[in-house]
Amino acid sequence: MHTLIVVRHAKASPADLHRSDFDRPLATQGVEDAGLLAADLRRWHPRITAIVASPALRTAMTAEIIARAYGWQPEQIEMDERIYEASADTLHDIVRELDGLGGTVILVGHNPGVLELCYNLTGGSVVKMSPGAVVVIPRGPDPK
Repeated sequence: MHTLIVVRHAKASPADLHRSDFDRPLATQGVEDAGLLAADLRRWHPRITAIVASPALRTAMTAEIIARAYGWQPEQIEMDERIYEASADTLHDIVRELDGLGGTVILVGHNPGVLELCYNLTGGSVVKMSPGAVVVIPRGPDPK
């Protein structure tokens, strides 16, 4: 890939005793914010090669909103269980696997792993990732 776009899922609903962390959906504000970030992504990066996301509900919802902005179906998103609760090392392994793809890849995940990944890949310039944050990381030459 020549560009990696790392997205932290949008604002999730609060944790509660009746639902597992994995099953927390986006909050209403998170759905709205994800729609705005998806529109911006589509405008800034009109063509993408892949969307890879954690299957946790809030992350899957964010990825699906992004996919819809590109006219993609939810089935086109690659859900990777390793992204949920992933360390930066695990996310680095996933990114290395994605390097074989051409174009632009969007990875949708969770803190603290995505923050640590972005910190490492940007030489320490990314030090905070709020819900819905987007970090664009050039990875190599743009394929012709």
